[in-house]
Amino acid sequence: MKSLFSLTIAMIAIVVLSSTCIFAQAGYYVVTNNDPSSAANSATIFQLKNKSLDIVNILQTGGNGGGGGDFALPRVILNKTGSTQCLFIGDAGTSDIAAFQLPTLTKAGNYKDPKGNSSGFGYSMGLAARGSLLFAAYGVTANIGVFEIGAGCKLTLLGTYNAATSVSGLRVTPDGKTLVVAYGYGENLVDSFSISSKGVLTENGPYPGLNGPAGVDITSDGQYAVFGDATGGTTQIEIYPINSNGTLGTETSFGGDGSLGAGQDSSSVWISPNGKFVYVANNLSKQVTSLGFSESPLGLSYVGISTLQDSGQIISIGGLTTASPSGNGGGIYVAEFSSPNGLVGLLQINADGTTTEAPGSPFNNGESSALLSLAAYPSRSF
Repeated sequence: MKSLFSLTIAMIAIVVLSSTCIFAQAGYYVVTNNDPSSAANSATIFQLKNKSLDIVNILQTGGNGGGGGDFALPRVILNKTGSTQCLFIGDAGTSDIAAFQLPTLTKAGNYKDPKGNSSGFGYSMGLAARGSLLFAAYGVTANIGVFEIGAGCKLTLLGTYNAATSVSGLRVTPDGKTLVVAYGYGENLVDSFSISSKGVLTENGPYPGLNGPAGVDITSDGQYAVFGDATGGTTQIEIYPINSNGTLGTETSFGGDGSLGAGQDSSSVWISPNGKFVYVANNLSKQVTSLGFSESPLGLSYVGISTLQDSGQIISIGGLTTASPSGNGGGIYVAEFSSPNGLVGLLQINADGTTTEAPGSPFNNGESSALLSLAAYPSRSF
């Protein structure tokens, strides 16, 4: 496959803070949730050009950020319902969701669940969506709100459901029938909820985990949930089969003993679009680990590790995502919680799955330092 970084992207006029049709242009983009503590929240939109990220818009959400929380919690997501593409940004400080329609970035509004609260020190709000449903996990009240995504990306609250405790990671299966969650450091629990056609959640767990499963990704066929563990030690991954009724099967653990590399903490995980690799954000050692992945037989193997540039100014790293929706992903965007501003790391994925950070990386978001979550456009299909 031709490298993503060797593609020639048509030049566009950059109108920072005023462009209203960013995603109508050809190319690759990444959106960050800047998430400042108890202050006006924003989302920085970068365009990938050659081996650089250029800011093309800083979008004001109309709510306040939360300033941090779990490394792996998705705070900004893109979702397509029919022909409608939406951008959703969690405002943890005001416990609302800012909704925008693409490509125009027309704002649909800010939406709240009166039973959901995410505004507390060390807590945040996580988002997941599939089809016409959006799920919001609230850190303080430890519950999950279910919203219907309507015309123009407007949201309607359908119901609120209890979780076992505060959610550290969540993802919906590709068929939209199961919500899988992780409860993070110190809890050693994962969970799944069956989703009815009307958005009603039925809890199937929780299920025991080994070492603080936090971030979660799901394979393209919906057969496995891959959890990254908040170990505080070396990389550890727990994989659970997802049964047809939404329950989770017996867990298989990999690593935790140095066999998956020396990277410290492994809360954030992302499966390559072709399903051949799992990329891990080593949140504490500020590294990215590449793992070879197989479903049959189920297995993970160490491929390589990259230490992020300018790691001295990084406090910790958060989520990561691939830049291209096909192949091995082409490149990786990494959210970097840094001071005084948040940074986005940009790594090229080599043919063997190893990574090489781009010259000039990381790139400043121009806003808050509390950057832990980002989303890529165009999105991976699962």
